[in-house]
Amino acid sequence: MKRYIFFTVLIIIAVCLSIYFYTAAEPATQVSSQTGITVGKTAPQFSLKDTDGNTVQINAAKTKQVFVINFWATWCPPCREEMPELEKFYKTYGDKVEFFGIDEQEPADKVNTFIHDNAYTYPILLDTSGEFGQLFKVRAIPTTVIIDKNGTIVYRKSGGVTADELKNALAKVGVH
Repeated sequence: MKRYIFFTVLIIIAVCLSIYFYTAAEPATQVSSQTGITVGKTAPQFSLKDTDGNTVQINAAKTKQVFVINFWATWCPPCREEMPELEKFYKTYGDKVEFFGIDEQEPADKVNTFIHDNAYTYPILLDTSGEFGQLFKVRAIPTTVIIDKNGTIVYRKSGGVTADELKNALAKVGVH
């Protein structure tokens, strides 16, 4: 019986120590739990290649820039439909925000041909593996995300977006 009590006390001490150390590590967990892909969460930072092969870093909290990111593909009819609106938006706000179209899982030459043939001028990044679409849990394209200067996602929409919708979303974070 004494042996049973000894092992029970030993298990209780081990459980208490585990809880203590888990709770002591909680602040680090809380910081990382703030990272996410929904409105109100801190956007993950990442880098992708542009259509010229240059690496572009997306880190709003570090650069203190507002980012507008649009996930799309050349074969996607709703994406093609919204692209003139995105071009209009870029021409108006391109000097006020960092704006990028992120093409999902297509080769650079196909994307470059499409962009050139349609005379789009906004910057395009290539997610050839689909890794960053997965990181942002993009389930449908187009999907548009706005990240404020602090790195917080303030807007997310799946489906086509208009220049006016983006303008209104940016006004809420002080970009006019």
